[in-house]
Amino acid sequence: MKIAVLALLALLAQLLLYLCSGSIIMKMRKKQVWSLSGAVLLGFFAYFSVFEVICFLCQITLTSLERLAVIMIAVSGAVILGGTVYCIGDWIRRLKTLKDRIRQHGFLLAVMILLTAAVCFFALIYTDASADSDVYVGMASTALFTDSIGRFDPTTGRLLKAINPRYAYALFPYQSAVIADLFRIPAMVASRTVMSVAAALMSCLAFFRLGLSLFAPAAGGGSLPAEAATPYTTSGRHSKAAGPKDQAAEKETVRKADVFTILLLCLYLFSATIYLPGTFFFSRSFEGKNLIVNVVLPSVLAGCVAVYRRTEERYSILFTDLFLTIFAGVCFSSSVMIAAILLLAALLPYFLVHRKWKGLIGTFYAVLPFLVWMVLYVLNSHRVFILMTTR
Repeated sequence: MKIAVLALLALLAQLLLYLCSGSIIMKMRKKQVWSLSGAVLLGFFAYFSVFEVICFLCQITLTSLERLAVIMIAVSGAVILGGTVYCIGDWIRRLKTLKDRIRQHGFLLAVMILLTAAVCFFALIYTDASADSDVYVGMASTALFTDSIGRFDPTTGRLLKAINPRYAYALFPYQSAVIADLFRIPAMVASRTVMSVAAALMSCLAFFRLGLSLFAPAAGGGSLPAEAATPYTTSGRHSKAAGPKDQAAEKETVRKADVFTILLLCLYLFSATIYLPGTFFFSRSFEGKNLIVNVVLPSVLAGCVAVYRRTEERYSILFTDLFLTIFAGVCFSSSVMIAAILLLAALLPYFLVHRKWKGLIGTFYAVLPFLVWMVLYVLNSHRVFILMTTR
Protein backbone atom coordinates (compact mmCIF):
# COMPACT_ATOMS: atom_id res chain seq x y z
CA MET A 1 0.00 0.00 0.00
CA LYS A 2 2.85 2.38 0.84
CA ILE A 3 4.45 1.82 -2.58
CA ALA A 4 1.08 2.37 -4.29
CA VAL A 5 0.59 5.69 -2.49
CA LEU A 6 4.11 6.84 -3.33
CA ALA A 7 3.61 5.83 -6.97
CA LEU A 8 0.39 7.87 -7.09
CA LEU A 9 2.16 10.87 -5.60
CA ALA A 10 4.94 10.48 -8.18
CA LEU A 11 2.38 10.46 -11.00
CA LEU A 12 0.58 13.54 -9.66
CA ALA A 13 3.90 15.34 -9.23
CA GLN A 14 4.79 14.54 -12.85
CA LEU A 15 1.46 15.89 -14.13
CA LEU A 16 1.82 19.06 -12.04
CA LEU A 17 5.32 19.54 -13.43
CA TYR A 18 4.05 19.20 -17.01
CA LEU A 19 1.22 21.63 -16.31
CA CYS A 20 3.54 24.25 -14.82
CA SER A 21 6.09 23.88 -17.62
CA GLY A 22 3.50 24.24 -20.35
CA SER A 23 1.65 27.05 -18.58
CA ILE A 24 4.82 29.14 -18.29
CA ILE A 25 5.52 28.76 -22.00
CA MET A 26 1.94 29.53 -23.01
CA LYS A 27 1.70 32.60 -20.81
CA MET A 28 5.05 33.94 -22.01
CA ARG A 29 3.62 33.87 -25.52
CA LYS A 30 1.00 36.37 -24.35
CA LYS A 31 -1.85 34.36 -25.80
CA GLN A 32 -5.23 35.51 -24.60
CA VAL A 33 -6.50 31.95 -24.54
CA TRP A 34 -4.82 28.62 -23.91
CA SER A 35 -6.15 25.36 -22.50
CA LEU A 36 -4.81 23.51 -19.49
CA SER A 37 -4.82 20.19 -21.35
CA GLY A 38 -2.74 21.74 -24.13
CA ALA A 39 -0.36 23.17 -21.54
CA VAL A 40 0.12 19.70 -19.99
CA LEU A 41 1.02 18.18 -23.36
CA LEU A 42 3.37 21.02 -24.26
CA GLY A 43 4.95 20.83 -20.79
CA PHE A 44 5.50 17.10 -21.26
CA PHE A 45 7.57 17.76 -24.39
CA ALA A 46 9.38 20.71 -22.82
CA TYR A 47 10.33 18.73 -19.71
CA PHE A 48 11.83 15.80 -21.62
CA SER A 49 13.71 18.17 -23.91
CA VAL A 50 15.40 19.63 -20.83
CA PHE A 51 15.83 16.20 -19.25
CA GLU A 52 17.60 14.94 -22.39
CA VAL A 53 20.22 17.69 -22.18
CA ILE A 54 20.82 17.39 -18.44
CA CYS A 55 20.89 13.59 -18.40
CA PHE A 56 23.24 13.40 -21.40
CA LEU A 57 25.68 15.84 -19.77
CA CYS A 58 25.56 13.79 -16.57
CA GLN A 59 26.14 10.61 -18.55
CA ILE A 60 29.24 11.76 -20.42
CA THR A 61 30.73 13.34 -17.28
CA LEU A 62 30.13 10.10 -15.33
CA THR A 63 27.90 11.88 -12.83
CA SER A 64 26.03 9.61 -10.43
CA LEU A 65 22.29 8.98 -10.69
CA GLU A 66 21.80 10.45 -7.23
CA ARG A 67 23.32 13.74 -8.36
CA LEU A 68 21.14 13.70 -11.49
CA ALA A 69 18.11 13.20 -9.23
CA VAL A 70 19.16 16.18 -7.10
CA ILE A 71 19.56 18.35 -10.21
CA MET A 72 16.15 17.30 -11.57
CA ILE A 73 14.36 17.87 -8.26
CA ALA A 74 15.90 21.34 -8.10
CA VAL A 75 14.86 22.13 -11.68
CA SER A 76 11.41 20.61 -11.22
CA GLY A 77 10.86 22.40 -7.91
CA ALA A 78 11.80 25.73 -9.48
CA VAL A 79 9.44 25.12 -12.41
CA ILE A 80 6.54 24.08 -10.19
CA LEU A 81 7.04 27.02 -7.83
CA GLY A 82 7.52 29.51 -10.67
CA GLY A 83 4.61 28.11 -12.67
CA THR A 84 2.27 28.19 -9.70
CA VAL A 85 3.10 31.80 -8.81
CA TYR A 86 3.20 33.00 -12.43
CA CYS A 87 0.13 31.17 -13.76
CA ILE A 88 -2.23 30.60 -10.85
CA GLY A 89 -4.39 33.53 -11.91
CA ASP A 90 -4.80 32.01 -15.39
CA TRP A 91 -5.66 28.62 -13.92
CA ILE A 92 -8.36 30.16 -11.74
CA ARG A 93 -9.85 32.01 -14.72
CA ARG A 94 -9.99 28.76 -16.66
CA LEU A 95 -11.65 26.97 -13.77
CA LYS A 96 -14.34 29.65 -13.80
CA THR A 97 -15.12 28.73 -17.39
CA LEU A 98 -15.29 25.00 -16.60
CA LYS A 99 -19.09 24.92 -16.79
CA ASP A 100 -19.06 26.45 -20.28
CA ARG A 101 -16.43 23.99 -21.49
CA ILE A 102 -18.35 21.01 -20.12
CA ARG A 103 -21.42 22.27 -21.94
CA GLN A 104 -19.39 22.41 -25.16
CA HIS A 105 -18.46 18.74 -24.90
CA GLY A 106 -21.83 17.53 -23.69
CA PHE A 107 -22.23 13.83 -22.84
CA LEU A 108 -19.22 13.03 -25.04
CA LEU A 109 -16.96 14.30 -22.26
CA ALA A 110 -18.20 11.56 -19.91
CA VAL A 111 -17.50 8.93 -22.59
CA MET A 112 -13.97 10.30 -23.16
CA ILE A 113 -13.22 10.32 -19.43
CA LEU A 114 -14.45 6.73 -19.10
CA LEU A 115 -12.35 5.52 -22.04
CA THR A 116 -9.29 7.45 -20.82
CA ALA A 117 -9.65 5.80 -17.41
CA ALA A 118 -9.95 2.42 -19.16
CA VAL A 119 -6.77 2.82 -21.22
CA CYS A 120 -4.87 4.04 -18.13
CA PHE A 121 -6.13 1.03 -16.16
CA PHE A 122 -5.12 -1.48 -18.83
CA ALA A 123 -1.75 0.22 -19.30
CA LEU A 124 -1.28 -0.16 -15.54
CA ILE A 125 -2.14 -3.88 -15.29
CA TYR A 126 -0.85 -5.17 -18.64
CA THR A 127 2.19 -7.44 -18.40
CA ASP A 128 4.87 -8.04 -21.01
CA ALA A 129 8.09 -10.01 -20.92
CA SER A 130 9.69 -9.00 -24.21
CA ALA A 131 13.39 -8.30 -24.64
CA ASP A 132 12.72 -4.58 -25.13
CA SER A 133 10.75 -4.51 -21.89
CA ASP A 134 13.68 -6.10 -20.05
CA VAL A 135 16.07 -3.49 -21.45
CA TYR A 136 13.92 -0.50 -20.45
CA VAL A 137 13.30 -1.75 -16.93
CA GLY A 138 16.87 -3.02 -16.75
CA MET A 139 18.34 0.38 -17.62
CA ALA A 140 16.36 2.01 -14.82
CA SER A 141 17.07 -0.77 -12.29
CA THR A 142 20.78 -0.94 -13.12
CA ALA A 143 21.15 2.83 -12.87
CA LEU A 144 19.41 2.82 -9.50
CA PHE A 145 21.39 -0.13 -8.12
CA THR A 146 24.81 1.07 -9.34
CA ASP A 147 24.13 4.80 -8.86
CA SER A 148 25.39 5.45 -12.39
CA ILE A 149 24.13 6.41 -15.86
CA GLY A 150 24.90 4.21 -18.85
CA ARG A 151 28.05 2.61 -17.43
CA PHE A 152 26.70 -0.94 -16.98
CA ASP A 153 25.04 -3.32 -19.41
CA PRO A 154 21.36 -3.57 -18.35
CA THR A 155 21.08 -7.20 -19.49
CA THR A 156 24.26 -8.63 -17.96
CA GLY A 157 25.27 -6.10 -15.32
CA ARG A 158 28.88 -5.98 -16.49
CA LEU A 159 30.82 -2.72 -16.62
CA LEU A 160 31.06 -1.37 -20.15
CA LYS A 161 34.21 0.12 -21.65
CA ALA A 162 32.15 2.56 -23.71
CA ILE A 163 28.51 3.63 -23.75
CA ASN A 164 26.48 1.82 -26.40
CA PRO A 165 25.55 4.41 -29.09
CA ARG A 166 22.13 2.79 -29.42
CA TYR A 167 21.22 3.82 -25.87
CA ALA A 168 23.52 6.80 -25.39
CA TYR A 169 20.98 9.39 -26.55
CA ALA A 170 17.58 7.78 -25.84
CA LEU A 171 17.69 8.52 -22.13
CA PHE A 172 14.00 8.22 -21.27
CA PRO A 173 14.45 5.09 -19.04
CA TYR A 174 16.58 7.12 -16.64
CA GLN A 175 13.55 9.26 -15.84
CA SER A 176 12.08 6.15 -14.21
CA ALA A 177 15.32 5.73 -12.24
CA VAL A 178 15.13 9.34 -11.09
CA ILE A 179 11.52 8.87 -9.96
CA ALA A 180 12.44 5.65 -8.16
CA ASP A 181 15.32 7.40 -6.37
CA LEU A 182 13.30 10.46 -5.37
CA PHE A 183 10.14 8.66 -4.22
CA ARG A 184 11.88 5.57 -2.83
CA ILE A 185 9.93 3.11 -4.96
CA PRO A 186 11.27 0.16 -7.02
CA ALA A 187 12.41 0.98 -10.54
CA MET A 188 9.94 -1.61 -11.84
CA VAL A 189 7.08 0.33 -10.26
CA ALA A 190 8.35 3.67 -11.55
CA SER A 191 8.65 2.29 -15.09
CA ARG A 192 5.58 0.10 -15.38
CA THR A 193 3.08 2.09 -13.32
CA VAL A 194 4.01 5.77 -13.02
CA MET A 195 5.41 6.25 -16.53
CA SER A 196 2.92 3.82 -18.10
CA VAL A 197 -0.07 5.80 -16.86
CA ALA A 198 1.60 9.13 -17.67
CA ALA A 199 2.25 7.90 -21.22
CA ALA A 200 -1.35 6.74 -21.60
CA LEU A 201 -2.66 10.13 -20.46
CA MET A 202 -0.33 12.01 -22.82
CA SER A 203 -1.47 9.77 -25.68
CA CYS A 204 -5.12 10.63 -25.03
CA LEU A 205 -4.27 14.34 -25.02
CA ALA A 206 -2.30 13.96 -28.27
CA PHE A 207 -5.24 12.19 -29.94
CA PHE A 208 -7.60 14.97 -28.87
CA ARG A 209 -5.20 17.67 -30.11
CA LEU A 210 -5.01 15.93 -33.48
CA GLY A 211 -8.80 15.87 -33.62
CA LEU A 212 -8.94 19.59 -32.92
CA SER A 213 -6.50 20.30 -35.72
CA LEU A 214 -8.47 18.15 -38.14
CA PHE A 215 -11.82 19.76 -37.43
CA ALA A 216 -10.96 23.35 -36.45
CA PRO A 217 -12.55 26.09 -38.57
CA ALA A 218 -10.26 27.09 -41.41
CA ALA A 219 -10.18 30.68 -40.14
CA GLY A 220 -7.94 29.71 -37.19
CA GLY A 221 -7.51 27.78 -33.94
CA GLY A 222 -6.94 24.17 -33.18
CA SER A 223 -3.19 24.08 -33.75
CA LEU A 224 -0.64 22.08 -31.82
CA PRO A 225 -0.94 21.90 -28.99
CA ALA A 226 -2.69 24.52 -26.93
CA GLU A 227 -5.76 26.26 -28.25
CA ALA A 228 -9.33 25.32 -29.04
CA ALA A 229 -10.53 23.20 -26.09
CA THR A 230 -11.85 26.31 -24.40
CA PRO A 231 -15.10 28.30 -24.46
CA TYR A 232 -13.41 30.97 -26.54
CA THR A 233 -13.39 31.84 -30.19
CA THR A 234 -10.20 31.57 -32.19
CA SER A 235 -9.76 35.32 -31.94
CA GLY A 236 -9.38 35.05 -28.19
CA ARG A 237 -12.73 36.51 -27.16
CA HIS A 238 -14.99 34.76 -24.73
CA SER A 239 -17.71 32.75 -26.42
CA LYS A 240 -20.44 34.77 -24.73
CA ALA A 241 -19.12 37.87 -26.43
CA ALA A 242 -18.86 36.16 -29.80
CA GLY A 243 -21.63 35.75 -32.31
CA PRO A 244 -23.88 32.68 -32.44
CA LYS A 245 -22.09 31.37 -35.55
CA ASP A 246 -18.72 31.54 -33.80
CA GLN A 247 -20.07 29.74 -30.76
CA ALA A 248 -21.66 27.06 -32.93
CA ALA A 249 -18.41 26.56 -34.86
CA GLU A 250 -16.41 26.20 -31.61
CA LYS A 251 -18.90 23.69 -30.23
CA GLU A 252 -18.89 21.68 -33.46
CA THR A 253 -15.08 21.59 -33.53
CA VAL A 254 -14.82 20.35 -29.95
CA ARG A 255 -17.48 17.68 -30.38
CA LYS A 256 -15.96 16.39 -33.61
CA ALA A 257 -12.62 16.16 -31.80
CA ASP A 258 -14.39 14.29 -28.98
CA VAL A 259 -15.84 11.74 -31.41
CA PHE A 260 -12.46 11.35 -33.13
CA THR A 261 -10.75 10.68 -29.79
CA ILE A 262 -13.46 8.25 -28.67
CA LEU A 263 -13.16 6.24 -31.89
CA LEU A 264 -9.37 6.06 -31.55
CA LEU A 265 -9.54 4.93 -27.93
CA CYS A 266 -12.16 2.30 -28.79
CA LEU A 267 -9.88 1.05 -31.57
CA TYR A 268 -7.06 0.65 -29.08
CA LEU A 269 -9.18 -0.99 -26.43
CA PHE A 270 -10.66 -3.55 -28.82
CA SER A 271 -7.49 -4.38 -30.73
CA ALA A 272 -5.34 -5.76 -27.93
CA THR A 273 -4.09 -8.72 -29.96
CA ILE A 274 -0.74 -9.33 -31.58
CA TYR A 275 0.44 -6.82 -34.20
CA LEU A 276 -2.50 -4.47 -33.61
CA PRO A 277 -2.36 -1.00 -31.95
CA GLY A 278 -3.77 -2.11 -28.61
CA THR A 279 -0.95 -4.49 -27.80
CA PHE A 280 1.75 -1.97 -28.59
CA PHE A 281 -0.08 0.73 -26.65
CA PHE A 282 -0.64 -1.31 -23.50
CA SER A 283 2.21 -3.81 -23.35
CA ARG A 284 4.89 -1.24 -24.23
CA SER A 285 3.29 1.82 -22.68
CA PHE A 286 6.42 2.64 -20.63
CA GLU A 287 8.80 2.35 -23.60
CA GLY A 288 10.07 5.18 -25.77
CA LYS A 289 8.79 3.60 -29.00
CA ASN A 290 5.24 3.77 -27.66
CA LEU A 291 5.68 7.49 -26.94
CA ILE A 292 6.92 8.05 -30.50
CA VAL A 293 3.94 6.25 -32.01
CA ASN A 294 1.18 7.48 -29.73
CA VAL A 295 2.33 10.92 -28.56
CA VAL A 296 5.00 12.33 -30.88
CA LEU A 297 3.52 11.21 -34.21
CA PRO A 298 -0.04 12.47 -33.49
CA SER A 299 1.42 15.78 -32.33
CA VAL A 300 3.57 16.12 -35.46
CA LEU A 301 0.56 15.23 -37.59
CA ALA A 302 -1.48 17.89 -35.80
CA GLY A 303 1.16 20.47 -36.66
CA CYS A 304 1.22 19.40 -40.32
CA VAL A 305 -2.58 19.52 -40.51
CA ALA A 306 -2.53 23.01 -38.99
CA VAL A 307 -0.19 24.15 -41.77
CA TYR A 308 -2.16 22.55 -44.61
CA ARG A 309 -5.52 23.77 -43.33
CA ARG A 310 -4.02 27.16 -42.48
CA THR A 311 -5.42 27.06 -38.98
CA GLU A 312 -2.21 28.43 -37.47
CA GLU A 313 -0.96 31.76 -38.75
CA ARG A 314 1.84 32.19 -36.19
CA TYR A 315 4.40 29.77 -37.61
CA SER A 316 6.97 30.81 -35.00
CA ILE A 317 4.85 29.25 -32.27
CA LEU A 318 3.98 26.19 -34.32
CA PHE A 319 7.60 25.41 -35.20
CA THR A 320 8.73 25.96 -31.61
CA ASP A 321 6.15 23.39 -30.48
CA LEU A 322 7.32 20.97 -33.16
CA PHE A 323 10.95 21.58 -32.15
CA LEU A 324 10.15 20.59 -28.56
CA THR A 325 8.17 17.58 -29.80
CA ILE A 326 11.08 16.27 -31.89
CA PHE A 327 13.59 17.11 -29.14
CA ALA A 328 11.58 15.10 -26.61
CA GLY A 329 11.32 12.32 -29.20
CA VAL A 330 15.12 12.09 -29.28
CA CYS A 331 14.97 11.41 -25.55
CA PHE A 332 12.30 8.73 -26.05
CA SER A 333 13.76 6.61 -28.84
CA SER A 334 15.86 6.61 -32.00
CA SER A 335 12.55 5.89 -33.76
CA VAL A 336 12.07 9.67 -33.65
CA MET A 337 13.50 9.54 -37.19
CA ILE A 338 10.04 8.41 -38.35
CA ALA A 339 8.42 11.56 -36.94
CA ALA A 340 11.17 13.79 -38.32
CA ILE A 341 10.99 12.28 -41.80
CA LEU A 342 7.20 12.58 -41.74
CA LEU A 343 7.50 16.25 -40.84
CA LEU A 344 9.99 16.92 -43.62
CA ALA A 345 7.99 14.95 -46.20
CA ALA A 346 4.78 16.75 -45.31
CA LEU A 347 5.96 20.35 -45.01
CA LEU A 348 8.90 20.80 -47.39
CA PRO A 349 6.81 20.25 -50.56
CA TYR A 350 4.08 22.53 -49.24
CA PHE A 351 6.42 25.44 -48.50
CA LEU A 352 8.34 24.94 -51.73
CA VAL A 353 5.18 25.01 -53.85
CA HIS A 354 3.87 28.09 -52.05
CA ARG A 355 7.34 29.68 -51.95
CA LYS A 356 7.16 30.30 -48.23
CA TRP A 357 10.87 30.44 -47.46
CA LYS A 358 10.37 31.21 -43.78
CA GLY A 359 8.37 28.00 -43.56
CA LEU A 360 11.30 26.05 -44.98
CA ILE A 361 13.63 27.56 -42.39
CA GLY A 362 11.08 26.81 -39.67
CA THR A 363 10.77 23.19 -40.79
CA PHE A 364 14.53 22.63 -40.58
CA TYR A 365 14.51 24.35 -37.19
CA ALA A 366 11.80 21.94 -36.00
CA VAL A 367 13.83 18.87 -37.01
CA LEU A 368 17.16 20.27 -35.78
CA PRO A 369 17.25 18.01 -32.68
CA PHE A 370 16.88 14.97 -34.94
CA LEU A 371 19.65 16.21 -37.28
CA VAL A 372 22.02 16.77 -34.35
CA TRP A 373 21.19 13.34 -32.94
CA MET A 374 21.73 11.70 -36.34
CA VAL A 375 25.18 13.27 -36.76
CA LEU A 376 26.25 12.32 -33.23
CA TYR A 377 24.90 8.79 -33.59
CA VAL A 378 26.66 8.17 -36.92
CA LEU A 379 29.97 9.56 -35.67
CA ASN A 380 29.68 7.64 -32.42
CA SER A 381 28.76 4.38 -34.19
CA HIS A 382 31.76 4.69 -36.52
CA ARG A 383 34.00 5.40 -33.53
CA VAL A 384 34.96 8.90 -34.65
CA PHE A 385 34.49 9.62 -30.97
CA ILE A 386 33.80 7.25 -28.09
CA LEU A 387 31.79 7.89 -24.94
CA MET A 388 33.97 6.18 -22.35
CA THR A 389 32.56 4.87 -19.08
CA THR A 390 35.78 5.35 -17.14
CA ARG A 391 38.15 8.26 -16.84
